[in-house]
Amino acid sequence: MSNKLSSVTYQYRNYKADQVLTHTQLNETIAYFEDQNRLTRVTLTGVGIIHGLTISKGVAETGDQFIVSQGVGITTDGDLIVLHKQLSEEQPKENTISIDELSFTHFRVFTDDKAKYSPYFYADEEQLSIWEFCNEDDVDAQPLSELENWEDLNVLAYLESYPKGEDICGDINCDNQGIEQISKLRFLMLEDDSIQRLINQDEILSKDLANKELYGELAPIHLMKVVHNGQNSIDLSQIDKLYWVALENGNTLEELGKGLQAIEEGFGSIIEQDEDTINLIEIYNERIEALFNSPSEGYSFFQYRYQLVKDLVATYNELVKEIKEFDFWPNPKITPFPKHLQLGKLDGTGFRHDFYKSPALGSFEQGKIKIKSLIKKVIALLRSFEIKTDQGLRIIPNGKRKHNAIFPSIPFYYVNNEDLIRSWGSASELISFYYGMGNNPLLLEYDGVDSYLIGGHLGTEGENTYQAIDSMISQFGLEFKVYHFDLSVNQKELKKLFKDHPSCSSTGGVPKAGTYILLSQDNKVFADLSLPYRVVDESGLIGASHIKVASCSYPWISSLKYLNNLSRSIKGSVRRFGIQPKSYRLVVNSYTINENPLITGAVTLEIPFEQIYKRRMHAITEALNERFPKGVVFDFDESLKRFIITRPFDDEFRVSFSDNTLSINSPSYTYTQDGMVKSDRTYRIDSIRCEELKKYRESTYVQLQSEFAPVEKDDDYGVYTGKWKQWYDLIDDLMTDPRFTGDNKPRIPQSIEDLPNSVSRIINRVQGSLEASQIPHDLYLTGDWVNGSWASIEMINEYKNSTNTNDTIFRFLNLRSSLHKKDQATKASLVVVLAREIDRGRMITTLSPFTELVDVYIEVPAVRNQPRTIDTITKLKL
Repeated sequence: MSNKLSSVTYQYRNYKADQVLTHTQLNETIAYFEDQNRLTRVTLTGVGIIHGLTISKGVAETGDQFIVSQGVGITTDGDLIVLHKQLSEEQPKENTISIDELSFTHFRVFTDDKAKYSPYFYADEEQLSIWEFCNEDDVDAQPLSELENWEDLNVLAYLESYPKGEDICGDINCDNQGIEQISKLRFLMLEDDSIQRLINQDEILSKDLANKELYGELAPIHLMKVVHNGQNSIDLSQIDKLYWVALENGNTLEELGKGLQAIEEGFGSIIEQDEDTINLIEIYNERIEALFNSPSEGYSFFQYRYQLVKDLVATYNELVKEIKEFDFWPNPKITPFPKHLQLGKLDGTGFRHDFYKSPALGSFEQGKIKIKSLIKKVIALLRSFEIKTDQGLRIIPNGKRKHNAIFPSIPFYYVNNEDLIRSWGSASELISFYYGMGNNPLLLEYDGVDSYLIGGHLGTEGENTYQAIDSMISQFGLEFKVYHFDLSVNQKELKKLFKDHPSCSSTGGVPKAGTYILLSQDNKVFADLSLPYRVVDESGLIGASHIKVASCSYPWISSLKYLNNLSRSIKGSVRRFGIQPKSYRLVVNSYTINENPLITGAVTLEIPFEQIYKRRMHAITEALNERFPKGVVFDFDESLKRFIITRPFDDEFRVSFSDNTLSINSPSYTYTQDGMVKSDRTYRIDSIRCEELKKYRESTYVQLQSEFAPVEKDDDYGVYTGKWKQWYDLIDDLMTDPRFTGDNKPRIPQSIEDLPNSVSRIINRVQGSLEASQIPHDLYLTGDWVNGSWASIEMINEYKNSTNTNDTIFRFLNLRSSLHKKDQATKASLVVVLAREIDRGRMITTLSPFTELVDVYIEVPAVRNQPRTIDTITKLKL
């Protein structure tokens, strides 16, 4: 049997009136249209089972029944397979497709003596063992029950096609001239070995099976979450290592490399490697090795390398999704399954042809372009990543692409290049950290902004950067709050932040309406974190005041006449020498309260002369209060013409100012609660005048609670800091441990049957003696057994020497030994409540044999309606 599409007719003739047609001309015309019809199906629709043609087993009156449901399939030779049924004996060549299913109760041996379907049904010219489903009245039909294990055989839909032999033309009638082309749809059964031979010749199904196996390996990758707390994030090396450990423990980079290699090797035909995508794995391994060695002694900015991996993982997951959705089979060959379709086995296993659709049914080229662009993006991310310090602070808006085509924006740790920009997105106006001068994106309104990316701050002065960010928030109307913590001086505050807000994370910026946390060491910025919500006044003390307040007045460092002249300069003539200033430049050189620094470097305030002209000293004091909202209060008394500083009465402060408006060599003036110093010398003996004020504010006591309430203190002077919390956490973990849930005995016993055998045996002996004594009593189990902190002989024997140091029970036993100095099993702790005080002596005698085995406590009855001691402790009645 030859396949119809083995050779294709591309021409036919136009006929003339009254032309005598030859068989060649007629056959040529039929062949042309049949070939076009078949080609249309294969190239524009696809091949395989489109729907239906499912198989099942039923029961008929005569026994087992095989059922195949209606459906549609296309072979690689362009045959359309649909279930059909002969209408009647009077119409032997007419069939109906208006049926839901076909069913068969019998089988027979199939002999391929007409179509010769080779090489599919043959091995070394010998036909394979094949059985055919048939009806009861067919020749050689046998009941299905006669075929051993027929339910385990593979089912094939086979369109047997062959030319019928010529009949002799009679003298009177030659209507049967011409060769009749026969097509019979048969359902065959084959053994596994025979099916495997078909698969070996079926490159479509073989490739489909290989793809599905590869899809199973291409699972989405997820980063291990980094959680900051007061123990793991209080110095540079800890923070650096925190992110490295998350990548290392999660095997993220290794899994990413394996996935990319599988994609490169398994889907090379889709990727169509060129100079832009070739050597993907080589590039990946080279860059990963360079960027992700373990943290060195210095700080390596692993927080931002973690962000690179986050972008790589997101790109990889999108790539996997696109590959799995890219299900197109262009230009299928004829040979895979020209006249058959595999339907699988009755139990749902076996091999079954899917529908392998034509590119005409979807976005074939767009899918290939998308996949290739994602590969290029992985390479561009790896090549473009670079950490630069002290670039100059910039903030750019960011969002998700579904809201705006220009998002997401390109953050500061990617150096701009054409490959990165092309692969980042299709928009021509992508927002990048490296935007051109005069194109500040914060000046424009964008739809879909949900966060801000911040960069250029690494290695800069912490205080100045904090001030610059705060200024940009006001200048551009940005929707977030900023705080600055320096590890050299603010460890306590940072620990409290992590305790109160454990969801701090690294995003390379800050969510809209969130909180941005700038981190520095010795006033040098090294990292940042953020919260998804706004923390307003971390201390919660808006408008707070101590009960006792001191308000002191001092002379200001600049005379009012000098300020008047400066402010009026904007209305008068320009200076003859030097640069004409536009602002009053006040430098805060240092600032401490109770020896706690509020700044870690000099801070410069610039107050425009326009404000000085309108408000004089109040413009300066307001600028100071806005910049230092958690410090002393600055004011100016117009009647006294003096600078006012208000503080808590017993606090000490020290703040140093310089006026650098006209000269950077101006002297430094230092204000304290004791007076005023100019360049380390007393300025004026009578410079300070103070008065005492008394006020009450509720928030003062909130502050006292916040600052002085004990946190995580213990009686061991910190020797076991954190271990007690770990102890109770482990007890909680044991409650839900699978070894104490389900059908297992619970961690908190509800009855004596819930106790370990080693304990219940002892208690049973105690109960037996108590019952024999006939002393009225109630018996309770208490102590470690009812709060979950017990350790039985069984636990100790099984887990004490375990090699799995992460096991919850092993950790519990070790910590129990460390904290409680207990290595032995927990004794049963029993409380006996007597009904009568007179029975105490007899009860002591009864229980004395057990004092080495159990801890026994004897309680007296209630007196004058006072509760027994037992009523005030946790207990389990036995």
